[in-house]
Amino acid sequence: MKFDMSPDYVILFERLFDNSPEGVVIQGLDGVVYKANRAFCEMFGYSLEEVIGKDLDSLVAADKNLRGEASRRTKSATMGEQFMFESIRQKKDGTKFHVLAFGVPITSEGQLVAIYGMYRDISDRKMAEEALQRSEERYRAIVQQQQEVIVRYSPDWSVTFANDAYCRYYQTTPEEILGSPMTTHIPEKYRKKTLERLANLTPVSPTLISEEETILPSGEIRWQQWFDTALFDSEGDIVEYQSVGRDITERKQMEESLRVSSDRLERVLDETVRVLAGTMRIRDVYTADHQEGVARLARAMGEEMGLSDDVLKGLWMAALIHDIGKLHIPGEILNKPTTLTALEYEIIKRHTEVGAETLRGISFPWPIAHIISQHHERMDGSGYPRGLKGRQILPEVRILSVADVMEAMCSHRPFRPAYPVEVALNTIRSGAGTLFEEKAVEACLKVFGNGFEFVRQGT
Repeated sequence: MKFDMSPDYVILFERLFDNSPEGVVIQGLDGVVYKANRAFCEMFGYSLEEVIGKDLDSLVAADKNLRGEASRRTKSATMGEQFMFESIRQKKDGTKFHVLAFGVPITSEGQLVAIYGMYRDISDRKMAEEALQRSEERYRAIVQQQQEVIVRYSPDWSVTFANDAYCRYYQTTPEEILGSPMTTHIPEKYRKKTLERLANLTPVSPTLISEEETILPSGEIRWQQWFDTALFDSEGDIVEYQSVGRDITERKQMEESLRVSSDRLERVLDETVRVLAGTMRIRDVYTADHQEGVARLARAMGEEMGLSDDVLKGLWMAALIHDIGKLHIPGEILNKPTTLTALEYEIIKRHTEVGAETLRGISFPWPIAHIISQHHERMDGSGYPRGLKGRQILPEVRILSVADVMEAMCSHRPFRPAYPVEVALNTIRSGAGTLFEEKAVEACLKVFGNGFEFVRQGT
């Protein structure tokens, strides 16, 4: 088969033909290969001699399962049709692989004389596509089968996807939910706040975790924990949201039950402390007033130091009964108007441990007994009963000990009058870092600087 071409064109054609990275063949209308390039031979595993003069389909589609489809393609091509298709072809050693085939008819003087065909090995691409498809199928199966509800929606809040779990949970169908507002199942009182939180997500902070009530079609209110994620484009604009939710209604109900039980227990414990404090008042009015004054000052200091409400509650309760052990000290020693003897002082000192022992049978959620046991310890180890120092002493005790000394100095005692507040503050100030924690002393000074006063009975 010969074609009339200029010498320059022939040279250019030969170079393009031979150097093409694609497998190129020219076959006659009878299907016989007249010309093939090196890439074609390498692709199919033949030598050039094995290819020239052979039927193309017998070379690349020898398997009977491939031959029928290949023959139909060849027949269409010999009728002058251009073609491009993806299919499977076969190498000399029988290996099958994916190809992209395309070609154009060759004409001479208006007559179809041959077919120019090209083959590209697309095995890697097909493997990647198949792997991606398997991955998508696995992902879809996971999404559809898992317990969590998953919903995706656009920036205008219309739903674009909902998994089976979502549809089951909200008793709807994909057809009903797609395109509907994602706020459908959010109680009206939460909608504005929810949308504002979602709209404020950024590429730097694209996720949000929240717990919200949700409404079922039956009207039942349940709780969902939502993990919301905003997806952004290269310009930083939100293109889609995805929310994954799980039902936490039982947990919320349990938390509420525990809260009620905790509130009830706290009321019982609070009443217990008040009864104990009241018992002390019957026995010794001075000590009862002292405990209340210490409790007020300790709480004010704790607030100044930024303690949590829970820690403040425990500190308040401990301070209200910190001298409860004095119930077991004889009144003649407790209210003695003269200086105590060494033996009497040792008896007085036992009130810390006796008080702690009195409370050990009560299960407080705070270390009340330990606070009472330590409230005469000092930062330098000079206190009693155990000579604890520094961080061995509970944080609450470091506050309570300052408040205890302040109230005692500012109160009238059987054996001396009350000291002026400024004298008591100077005493506390001089003990900062040795007897008392510096932060606690600083808080005490600030509290009095802000106008704190002890309230005495009858005033």
